Amino acid sequence: MISFIPKSSPIHRIDARVKLLYLLSFLTILIVKQSLPVLIIFSLLTLLLYITSSIPLTQPLRDLGAGWIFVFLPVPLHMLINLQTGLYYGAISSVFTLNLILLSLLGIYTTDVESILQALVFLKVPSELAFMLTVSIRFLPVVQERLNQIRISQAVRGYELAPFSLPIPLIVPLLHSSLKRAEELAISLESRGFDPENIHIHVNIRLGPVDYLLLLLLPLLFSLVF
Repeated sequence: MISFIPKSSPIHRIDARVKLLYLLSFLTILIVKQSLPVLIIFSLLTLLLYITSSIPLTQPLRDLGAGWIFVFLPVPLHMLINLQTGLYYGAISSVFTLNLILLSLLGIYTTDVESILQALVFLKVPSELAFMLTVSIRFLPVVQERLNQIRISQAVRGYELAPFSLPIPLIVPLLHSSLKRAEELAISLESRGFDPENIHIHVNIRLGPVDYLLLLLLPLLFSLVF
């Protein structure tokens, strides 16, 4: 499930604000410097981070399931546009998407939702937006579980997903279920007097020595890349 995995690894102990800043920095570098050497370096770095966090790479593979097809989809699309250079640029796009997904999932695996919420508020993200993002992260395992239930139910009815076909029998019930849950959540919050424009979140997370060291290294990272 795409949710926080409690462990005592060095990655887990890093402050949520520092992890969020590094995640944004990595994504910025990946977007600006979409070259094969940079992508290879970041792929190795991502692998090292997963090893350090004690989270196996099989975890995101299981969590995304058939969604991994979208990682490799740029290759045939680029080859349709230009057969000569399509493989190269398609591979770059696929590796970029792969790193983007793996780094984002690592942030969710190693940071509890409450810390993410406090980090977003500390970094001056509007409280209502921070609340919405953390609620979305909290609901990811619920959506995954519901998708598995729908998949099993449709398989019992004889539905088989054909290759490269749009899984409408899975998408429609999942959307219906998600919208229903969202409506129930909205009603529940409203009945409790929840005001999205008047959210007060107390930040009680503190930086440690390793966090300060990582913050000092962040400008050095940008100077080396740019």
